[in-house]
Amino acid sequence: MNIRSKQSYGIVGYDIEDVNLNEMRQMAELKNKINDVLKSHAKDSKEKKYVNDNDLKLMHAILSVFTKDYESTKESAFDDFLKEHEKENEPKPQPKEPEEEE
Repeated sequence: MNIRSKQSYGIVGYDIEDVNLNEMRQMAELKNKINDVLKSHAKDSKEKKYVNDNDLKLMHAILSVFTKDYESTKESAFDDFLKEHEKENEPKPQPKEPEEEE
């Protein structure tokens, strides 16, 4: 994997190139495990799942590689993703029943 910083007046972004099949597989498998854990923590779930230490170590390794040359930035596609999915998962308001008149 190759991560290059885009520079203008300081670093303005990063290009991630040459992700090999094993790296992509590991990230996809970890993403699926995390998704299963999140689903298991829904209110109607009967059994909660958790990530194990090996998954946490892999998560740390992936994030360490991606953030090796980190420079602070104001915007985040990850925050945008979370905000969008929070909106999708919010309970829909139930229509109110009309009150009976006496």
